[in-house]
Amino acid sequence: MRVTRLTRTAGNVMTRHQSLSLATALAGALAAPAVLADGQPSGTAISNSISVVYESGGDQIELPGVASADFTVDQRVSFAFAALDDSATVNVEPGASAQEIRFLLTNTGNEPVPFDIDIEALEDQLGLTFDPAGDGAEGTYSVFLQPEEGGEATSFDPNGTVATPAVAVDGSLIVVVRATIPRSASDGQLTALRATATPLAPGGGGPQGAVTGQGLDGIDIVYGDDGGDGTEQGEVSYQVLAPLLSAMKDVIVVSENRAGGFSCGNGPPEPGAEAFIPGACVEYTITLSNAPEASSPATTLSFNDTLPENVTYDAIAANNGFDNVEVADGVISGTVGSLVPGASATVRVRATVN
Repeated sequence: MRVTRLTRTAGNVMTRHQSLSLATALAGALAAPAVLADGQPSGTAISNSISVVYESGGDQIELPGVASADFTVDQRVSFAFAALDDSATVNVEPGASAQEIRFLLTNTGNEPVPFDIDIEALEDQLGLTFDPAGDGAEGTYSVFLQPEEGGEATSFDPNGTVATPAVAVDGSLIVVVRATIPRSASDGQLTALRATATPLAPGGGGPQGAVTGQGLDGIDIVYGDDGGDGTEQGEVSYQVLAPLLSAMKDVIVVSENRAGGFSCGNGPPEPGAEAFIPGACVEYTITLSNAPEASSPATTLSFNDTLPENVTYDAIAANNGFDNVEVADGVISGTVGSLVPGASATVRVRATVN
């Protein structure tokens, strides 16, 4: 309750008629629109008073500061905390380092406030573990605080109740989660991270609770965040986009070459040939494929295949999709720059059974 105190100027004695005139003046003053203390720091003392002028016995009498209304500005704990970037998913590749998820914390209250930041893995298919040192080891994540975009990042341990530096009124803090994705991660795997911001008491000793009933001269503390519960959360996921690569190799008999004289390098397949006898011409087929359901192309692919010692290389019978195929010292190698989802590359190699 806000209490108005009436005071009487020393040396002036008011009659009953004068008191009624004063009461009328006060009523008019109190009915006037109030001045809002928007943005005022908590603890600010705000006081205003009214003066009354009236005539009596032909004289004009002034009563300065005859009534006042005083109060102290309370603290509004208000803040916003959400993912800084638009997408709720950060797409990553196996083995990628320094993959960042960022949250923006903004203090919209009227006092600087330290915060506790907690990071929780809701679904961790990537098996990420927290690294307080921030060394960027494979399969780990670390947390950093930035005062602004491009500012120097300092490491932060979110385990337990740990206070950030106090965030100034209208100031912001960027919370950065930085991860190195395991090389073994497969297409579609994800880790969802939930970050929670909670305001702490001055000095960061513990959560700042609401305080009421402190009267006109004391300082109440009220929450003005979304929901008014003193907690805000943001959630973003790492999701792996990777090729689904497969390799196949098989071998068939092109010709049994029982009579000799068959040209293994370019001769047509003979119907019914199936015996892998000495002198037979065989054909190896090597295929690299990226599955149609893969999320990304496979790039810079290569293979090496060493022929068995008991066969002799004859020729490359066909190449469909490889950029380059070479044979040296019984080793077949091939390269292809990219295989989009659903694409494949195939090479057929002929050799003679010794």
